[in-house]
Order: sequence, then structure tokens, then C-alpha cells
Amino acid sequence: MPYCDRMRLAGSTIVLTGATSGIGRATALELAAARPRRLVVHGPQPAAETAGLVEELDAALGSTGEVVYLSADYGVLDEVAELAAGVRAACPDGVDLLINNAARPGPRTRTLTADGHEATLQTNYFAPVALTTLLFDVIGAGRAGRIVNVASATHFSAELGLDDLELARSGYSPASAYARSKLALVTWTCRLAGRRPRPTIEFVSVHPGVIATELLHAMFSIGGDTPEHAAANLLAVAQRDDDNGTYYDERRPATPNPIALDPVAQELLDGITLRVLAPVLPAASA
Repeated sequence: MPYCDRMRLAGSTIVLTGATSGIGRATALELAAARPRRLVVHGPQPAAETAGLVEELDAALGSTGEVVYLSADYGVLDEVAELAAGVRAACPDGVDLLINNAARPGPRTRTLTADGHEATLQTNYFAPVALTTLLFDVIGAGRAGRIVNVASATHFSAELGLDDLELARSGYSPASAYARSKLALVTWTCRLAGRRPRPTIEFVSVHPGVIATELLHAMFSIGGDTPEHAAANLLAVAQRDDDNGTYYDERRPATPNPIALDPVAQELLDGITLRVLAPVLPAASA
């Protein structure tokens, strides 16, 4: 698939969530080296705790652009809404690329957020959907825009279980909660690809590889590639074009879990999602 001639990383405005550790940190450093005009990075930590990362990004970016750090806890949907407002303030000319990378492993036992939702599903699915929806009007406004949702090959092992999406009655396990959250994200990506709010926006999802991070090791006793390997895959996918709706296995276009392509499942999931996010989304979105 051809690399994008319309939107290069150099000179662009990029938003990356979950940038303070693992795949996100490695990706942030690679993005900074690509010399965007503005790089907005997100993490759950207060700004004072991320000064070292911001200094590294500033050094990699040089004098050609600006690094902005924004903090938000994805376990609190109001903070996700505040993050969207922060992105808007930091990016008055709009956003070219949004990479939804922030994620968490499934906790050892089923855990609810302050909003009352299963923690893995909220962090890995509801929160990125809320952020993206709140930024629809500034992504690709008047030019090409791209949304890259970081998924996982574990989504192939999952069922959506739309009558019990949050695993309140079904058997809970950390791995099943994680896989379901990623299946939901891939399903939402496929739905949005067919219902783009603007033809200048492209939606894709990507499995970045099996990567040796704390997230992986919290659920699985296996090894993996380096975060830098994943970052290289994400940058390659970020620069593709004319691939709206594609699911990537690392850099290779692949067919996702068939559930993600089922229009009935897409619509049912969307209805649940809009009800959950109604408190933080504009009335028109709900």
C-alpha cells in the first residue's frame, strides 16, 4: 500500500495517547524524530512526573516544533473530556494524526472504575472512543486526517457478549477482559470507517506485534519484541493512505475477527457505547 503523499509526519500535528511507557514511549520518541510541527502526548501521570520524557522529546524534535504533555486518567470519563479540551487548546489549527495507544491489562479480579464500568473496557475502549468523538471536528479539518487505533491480535480470541459486555455475569479473567476490549475497539473502527464524519478522515486499527512490556507480562508469561519494534510498525501504518477501515497485523493488511465486520454487532455495540458515553458527549453525538 502506498505511503501517504498528503500527510507526512514532518510539519504535522500529532496526538499520541499512553505515551509515558512501553510502546507509547518508544512511539513518542520516533514521532519526535520525524519532526512534526506539534506533538501532543498523553499519560496518566502529573506533568511534574514526566519532565524527563518531555525533555527527551524536545531534544529529538529540535527547534522545529513543540511538545505538549497532557495528563488524564482514563478511568475517569470526565478527565477524558478534559483531555479533549486540552488537545483543542493546544492544537488551534487542528489535528492531522491521532494514535489511540493508551491501554491497560485486565486487573487480576473484575474491577470497576469511578464511572461504574469494567476498568479494562473503559480504558481500552470507552475512553478512546470518547476522546476521538470529541475531536472529530478538528481531525482532518480541511485536509487529510488519520486515526490509528492500537489493537491486539488477542481480539481474535474474544466474543463481544453484547448482553454482558462488561463481564458482570460471564466468567471474568484478565486476558478475556483485555481481548474483549480490543475486539470492541476494532469493531468500532470498522463501523466508523463506513460512516466517516468527513471524507478526509481515515480510520485504521493495528496489532503492533507481541511486545515485551509490563502490560503483556501482567497477563501472559511469554516473551516478545521490543517496544521499538512496535513503534516502527505504528509509524509505518501512520503514514499509509487510501486504506480506510484496514486492520493491520503489524504492517500487513489482514482480516480482523469476523465479529468486527458484522454490521449488526457494530450497531448494537454503538448503541451501548453512546449510552455509556452520553454524560461526556455532546447531545448531537448521542
